Amino acid sequence: MKNNFILRTFMCSDIILFCFFILIFRMIQIQLFDSKNYKEAVKSQTDIVKNEGGERGNIYDSKGKGLAYSINMYELSVDPKRFVESEKGAEALKELINKKYIKENYKPLLVTIKRLGEQKRRYKRLNKNVDDVEKKEIEDILEKHGIKGKNIIFLEVRKERRYYRSDLYFFLVGNIGFKNKTEKEGVFGIEYLYENYLKGEKTLKTISGIRGLGIGLPTSQARTKVNLNGMDLHLTIDNDLQYILNDEVEKQYKKTNAEEAYAIMMDPNNGKILATSFFRKNKKNVANPIFQSQIEPGSIFKPLVIAAALNEKKITRNTNFDIGDGTIKKYKHTIRESSRKIKGILTTEEVLKRSSNVGMVLIGDRFTNEEFDHYLEKFGLYEKTGVDYPYEKKARHVLPKSWHGLKKSTMSFGQGIAITPLQMITAFSAVINGGTLYQPYLVEKITDRDGLVIRRNLPLEKRKVISPNVSQQMRSMMELAVLEGTVVKAHVEGYRVGGKTGTAQFSENGRYVKNEYLASVVGFFPVEKPQYAVMVVFFKPQGDAWYDKSGGTAAAPVLGEIVKRVTKLKNIYSQSIENIKVQGKKQNFKKVENNQELLVMPDLKGMSAREIIEIFKGSDIELEISGVGVVESQSPEPKKELVDVKKVKIKLS
Repeated sequence: MKNNFILRTFMCSDIILFCFFILIFRMIQIQLFDSKNYKEAVKSQTDIVKNEGGERGNIYDSKGKGLAYSINMYELSVDPKRFVESEKGAEALKELINKKYIKENYKPLLVTIKRLGEQKRRYKRLNKNVDDVEKKEIEDILEKHGIKGKNIIFLEVRKERRYYRSDLYFFLVGNIGFKNKTEKEGVFGIEYLYENYLKGEKTLKTISGIRGLGIGLPTSQARTKVNLNGMDLHLTIDNDLQYILNDEVEKQYKKTNAEEAYAIMMDPNNGKILATSFFRKNKKNVANPIFQSQIEPGSIFKPLVIAAALNEKKITRNTNFDIGDGTIKKYKHTIRESSRKIKGILTTEEVLKRSSNVGMVLIGDRFTNEEFDHYLEKFGLYEKTGVDYPYEKKARHVLPKSWHGLKKSTMSFGQGIAITPLQMITAFSAVINGGTLYQPYLVEKITDRDGLVIRRNLPLEKRKVISPNVSQQMRSMMELAVLEGTVVKAHVEGYRVGGKTGTAQFSENGRYVKNEYLASVVGFFPVEKPQYAVMVVFFKPQGDAWYDKSGGTAAAPVLGEIVKRVTKLKNIYSQSIENIKVQGKKQNFKKVENNQELLVMPDLKGMSAREIIEIFKGSDIELEISGVGVVESQSPEPKKELVDVKKVKIKLS
């Protein structure tokens, strides 16, 4: 018996030991040899992998106005398979329909969802445009019915790009779209050019949890990059100036029934583009003509040629030119003045003021072809400006040795040379800013979401073109053109404005079209220290007579209206107001009567509240101002004595 017991004991021990060795072997196999496969199997059942990406950067104007930005939108969906297995889904669905979060009838929708559930379908969209406010209310309903987070009825977030006033900014800011059918990216304008800064970074985020429910475990650790968001762009564009420019151009575009109209406003002292605008009847053409189309500028080109001649001392401001009867023959072609009244002896100043074509030909004759070509190159007309906008067009450079006989003569008054509007206003800015050609730009700086500046675009001086003295003379002559010449319709009482109009013949397929013109104006203000340079162009304006289609009639009034509105917006005091202020401060509105000095009331009509406060600053007179706008009435009346007056009442309207 004893031997049998010992034998059985050994047999049991051997069996247990054998099983133990098998277990050890299996553990070694699992831990060392098959561990990778088992880890992957566990991960496939527990790990939730999410593809996360940062938000696309925003685009702002120079004052922080959002022009392009991303917002969260949500899709409300249902998992039909889980829905039919749930007891509470139907009640939640009914409440969502009653509160208009789902715009379908309850019973038909319930039948559809149950049918899909029986087919083991896992997805049906209920509402694709849920905003943040609606999301919170929907989540409260799901939580009330105890199905929030169970993926029965659920919300999925998506990013949507929104644009402020696309009618103003679409062709400048651009837009985003699908290029690779999976992710949206910039396809046009600034959105396209700065794609690498604007786009957010992408990463995969892994969370351990219940994969079937999409719920992460509290102890799980997920690592991802802290900031995946794209950078923000801050433009040089001023939204207020953009609105004014666009509004005035649109009004005249409709009035003249032009085929196209475009305009640009720039700070001539640094190359900042402050506003752009354009309209066209042909909606299929999506190119931005300010950067991507070439025009023959016409007479707005003349200041460049005169500035070059003054700078080379080939002429002076008072050099006389005999234009005879207003015609000149060059290489068997007759060049005529636009008006029969232009004839006789004209000074350089009068050539510019009256926009004499023959006078410009005579000025051009003082250059050799090579000298003329050299200044065109210095003004940047043979190269891209370098502006930060995609697909800028470059002018074609024909070497002087290949010029035909009339080439220099016609270029002298802006025909026979094709440049972009941006090239034109950039070169014009060099004429008025003291002689420096700057590279134009649209993006002032790039920041991260914390406001840290990643990149800043600074004014880039490309070259000195003319001397400061010549620039000052050009400003003075162009001011005279506004006061007495072809730009008189841009004159604004009390403000010093300079400019030049143009009326270029429209060319098509290498030939000029009869009675079709390109009417334009370039201008600047204030004359003494220009802060704004403006160019406005109307393509094929319509009218009963040539006069109605000319730059002086079709374009110059727009410059005047822009000056009026911008000076009010930016509180630029007129010259007459400056005189009133000096009188008010230094002379105390004094007049002498019977050897006695008396205070008199100035005429305030048409002034703003700020201007009035400036006038009476430092006096003992109390101001009572009511209303908004400019002065409609005042008490006391103008020129009334103020000796015993303690209060002045002003009504604005």
